[in-house]
Amino acid sequence: MQSRITFVWTAAWFVLSISQGLEAQTPSELRQLLLYRVGSLETLRVPANDSDLPQPRNENGDIDPRFSISEEKRYLGKLLFHDPIMTTNIRPEFGGDPATRQTASCSSCHVAEAATKAGATTSIGIGGMGRLYPDLQGNIIVRRTQSVDLVDDIPTGINKTGVGGELELVGALDSVDSPPRSSPTVIGFAFNNRLTWDGAAGEPSTTSGGDGFPLNPEELPAGENFVQLALRNHRMSGSWDDALRFNDVYYELFARAFPQEYRLYRQTSNTGDFVNENTVRRAIAGFLRTVISRDTPWDRFLAGDDSALDSQQLRGAWLFAASVADGGADCISCHSGPNLNKQLGDESGLLVEENFVNVGIGEHPLHEMAREVLGSPDHRDRGRNNVTGDSAHNFRFKTPTLRQSRDAGPYMHDGSFVTLRDVVEYFNKGVPAGLEAGSADSLSLRFSEPRGPGTAGLGLSAQDVAALVEFLDSGLYDRGLVWPQEGSPTRSFNIEYDELQYDEELRYLGAQNGALPSLLTIGNHDDQSIRDVVFKRGDVNGDNASDMHDAIFILYFLFVYGAQEPSNYFAADVNDNSVIDLTDPLDLLKYALLGGVEPAAPFPNRGMDWTR
Repeated sequence: MQSRITFVWTAAWFVLSISQGLEAQTPSELRQLLLYRVGSLETLRVPANDSDLPQPRNENGDIDPRFSISEEKRYLGKLLFHDPIMTTNIRPEFGGDPATRQTASCSSCHVAEAATKAGATTSIGIGGMGRLYPDLQGNIIVRRTQSVDLVDDIPTGINKTGVGGELELVGALDSVDSPPRSSPTVIGFAFNNRLTWDGAAGEPSTTSGGDGFPLNPEELPAGENFVQLALRNHRMSGSWDDALRFNDVYYELFARAFPQEYRLYRQTSNTGDFVNENTVRRAIAGFLRTVISRDTPWDRFLAGDDSALDSQQLRGAWLFAASVADGGADCISCHSGPNLNKQLGDESGLLVEENFVNVGIGEHPLHEMAREVLGSPDHRDRGRNNVTGDSAHNFRFKTPTLRQSRDAGPYMHDGSFVTLRDVVEYFNKGVPAGLEAGSADSLSLRFSEPRGPGTAGLGLSAQDVAALVEFLDSGLYDRGLVWPQEGSPTRSFNIEYDELQYDEELRYLGAQNGALPSLLTIGNHDDQSIRDVVFKRGDVNGDNASDMHDAIFILYFLFVYGAQEPSNYFAADVNDNSVIDLTDPLDLLKYALLGGVEPAAPFPNRGMDWTR
């Protein structure tokens, strides 16, 4: 009865406020608006503990122990996610290059500094080179590109068959792993009953993919099915067994994460009983379920901190939550719930098709390549329709989370928007960018005519666009998701320094502090990535600082050896122009003398500069 009275009072207050022209410039007004729209702020809050995050349940409502979150499972899954040890399914008969074996990992295309996306329009796993590096301003530059020595025959996930039905080209096995959509974020993984842009992960066992094989033959939860599909598509399925089973450190970590399966092994002496694709999937999915930001200004506001959002962010949050009829942008109609990617009213995440929307976006550029290779001008990326076969689902794609939006570019499934402002301006105009998606019956009227028939776009002023961008950019950003922040409740997506400090037993088995169990480079193990990951640009003397001492060292180097390509001293190439010359110490001196922000060094392999 009390909750009903509260809701009625809130609704009455909100109607009165709108009639008086109030725009919720105070924290209390924003809270009243949110209560009016969602009913309870609790439905927007992220649980404080991993154990309270959504987890697959049995029919009786209990958490299924096979898929529950445990610290041992999370830790193992995180190491596997970042370790190139599993990319071993390299098939020369389909164009695979043996030299690329164990050079990529899940984190090749899911980078913390890029909001767990790839940071590029085209994400490259196997067949790529480079990762990211910090410039002298502390900005993270993502630069993984296709290796210059390899040719991409066909995009990942697309196959070409001959006249007799035989496979001629297999996108998941050629020399370059290149999915024809932008890499999806994995933030808020636990809050989804379907995963991937078209929702292929989490479907019933009766649903088949484009290759004719069932998408989810074992009726797995969406998380484990997502990992299953990823292992199949990214050269990590069915061939890495020995790489893990003969690694004593991983052997022990699997035993700790899966004690029941390990006990079975003790009876059968079959290592495959506890180190297998089933346990790999469960470990990686167990890690991914814990990937969520908890310490954004928005989260602190929802927890009761009136000072968490500044005045512009507060205005942006009001626009985010208010309906179009009341002068807002109504983003919350598609971006509600703790992960900000559910339909308004579906904060608990039970609906499926309602969370796929056509907002008139075109195709990823690799689909043009697919049309040429297949000789099929009718080939299209139809989004959700690719999975369901329902024409009503043409060009509908999964609504992404808005958490970490600052780092999430390029945006949309085709990577067509460079900046966050580009995205907001696109919705404000309401004019489709893709000809076919924009003319389809499935085009959302909430996008094309949000203010009613015959009206395009939201009609926000330039000031309101700026406020909304500021809320999405800063109000939903959590540095702790990238690297640990003191006092933050958020777990970092990157491997933390402490996570590579092993106990005595693991060290006895061969683990080396500061390195992965495989001793491969974190993320990628191609030559360019090794150079990117294991040193700090400008720190040539290895003291974890880029300062005048380093500038003097570079000047001495130039005096003795002269300008040259950085074949050994890559850290000395301060401006990253592929040559060590006088501009490098001058740039470093300029930074040191002007007292700028110290270059970021977010790499756990400190002191392990393999290029020196």
